[in-house]
Amino acid sequence: MRADGAVVPAVSTDRAEVPRTIVEILERSAAESGDRIAIVDGDVRCTYDELRRRARSAADGLIAQGVRKGDRVALWLPNRLEWVVSFFGAIYAGAVVVPLNTALSVSEVEYQIDHSGALVLVVCAAYRNRDYRAEAGQLRTALAGRLVVVVVDDDGGGVEPEEGVVAFAELLGTPGQARLPEVTEADPVIMLYTSGTTGRPKGAVHTHRFISTLHSAAAELEFSADDCVVLYLPLFHILALAGGLIMMTLAGAHVVLMARFDATQSLRLIQQERATVIYGIPTTYIDQLNSPAIDHTDFSPVRFAWTSLAPDLCEKVRATFGVVCLNPYGMTETAACVLFPRLGDPPDVAIRTVGRPLGQMEAKVVDEATGQPVPHGIPGALLLRGPSIMWKYHDQPDATARAFDGDGWFRTGDLASMDSEGNVTFLGRRGDSYRVGGEIVDPVEVESALQSHPAVIRAAALGVPDDRLGEVGYAWAQVHAGSDVTPAELKAHAAGLLASFKVPREVRVTSELPTTPSGKVQKFRLRETLAPRPGSATERRHA
Repeated sequence: MRADGAVVPAVSTDRAEVPRTIVEILERSAAESGDRIAIVDGDVRCTYDELRRRARSAADGLIAQGVRKGDRVALWLPNRLEWVVSFFGAIYAGAVVVPLNTALSVSEVEYQIDHSGALVLVVCAAYRNRDYRAEAGQLRTALAGRLVVVVVDDDGGGVEPEEGVVAFAELLGTPGQARLPEVTEADPVIMLYTSGTTGRPKGAVHTHRFISTLHSAAAELEFSADDCVVLYLPLFHILALAGGLIMMTLAGAHVVLMARFDATQSLRLIQQERATVIYGIPTTYIDQLNSPAIDHTDFSPVRFAWTSLAPDLCEKVRATFGVVCLNPYGMTETAACVLFPRLGDPPDVAIRTVGRPLGQMEAKVVDEATGQPVPHGIPGALLLRGPSIMWKYHDQPDATARAFDGDGWFRTGDLASMDSEGNVTFLGRRGDSYRVGGEIVDPVEVESALQSHPAVIRAAALGVPDDRLGEVGYAWAQVHAGSDVTPAELKAHAAGLLASFKVPREVRVTSELPTTPSGKVQKFRLRETLAPRPGSATERRHA
């Protein structure tokens, strides 16, 4: 309901009415809700009209820098209005957006920019005591100067003139183009890197077609222009981007950005902005539950909490927040949520399953050996098909081919079961990847980093349950005879090559790793050497 008492209609699912591209989403919301707040960033409150104007100005600026339809534009900055403007601006220009994790090292970002072929990199000048502008300069040098760097400056001093470096304000001040390119639902729009089994992240490319599933989610969850979310989950992850920013823009609702999560501050904003939905991961919910501020937070406007959590933690959130909890399923390759409980589902379905397919999505659980569907309640491999599934892994045709079967079903790599109503229960990962505070870690990347140290012959890494972060990494390093390298030295070496969340909590030095006759490391034997740890309050789930 609006402030004046008028009822705001929920999102329409009429195919003739719904936008089919992200450009059309923002255009419609600006036309229908132009004077309503779209984005809150600190003291700045940006309306839909203003967001559209800034996005079109950013598109003009990017085109002036040489961006053409299908080119890639990378974003390397925390949640802030300029991230949102750059995202929509790049899409208006017909580009593919490549969101980059702000925790990545320079070498990791260099790989993703080089592999994606990004021509423009939008960065903040500095964040969390890190000089991103200087690191962007290193990237320009490493990439032979082909990269245009757009700098978002906070100190008001402007950006010193430099070849290949443009101030964000200058980008927005570029004279308008005669005509922006036509964007269709079949065009690629987002490339998000996800951990793989090769030790190198893969770029999952999505077209605008995933929007049809967001329409279904928005309708099922009764989103409207009266909704609000405080978004502390980072926009470089698919949940915050698709399930948060794009979904809320589709509804004409408003998003309150937090550059960095803080439990007490997030609770203050939830109450101050009268948030109607809450998004989070295990770490954010655990920290909020442990914050003294929670006892004084008014959750009465909240309609539901998006909780990809273990049932026991869901129950704690439901009891303490006093809200409905819905436990969905999704991953980078599926453009966020594709399975979702419904608002009227009983707790056993809403919390203990991940619900049913949305819109045109399909799900099935099959026997891994035969590929045939298994009976209800029997575990098997989870396969998905529909418009939310990625188009491809960029420039990796073999990996793309392995990800799909002959009938177009996407192999999620997860184990699940399905009941007679079509509700899916997530049972775990088939692979070795683990999740640290919501961030997926590929152990092969960690092992490769440790093995690059001259003292290390071979390394093995795995995830260990942790009450707060869900899991943390542990690693073992087999070293050359006579080496006096210490665990602290190896941990520091890894920290110089990896994002902070990928650095193992503990590194153990050994003269030999347990292996099978074929030479494969027996990680279960390494796990057995760990002292018993308290049961984790969370369990892994893709999001």
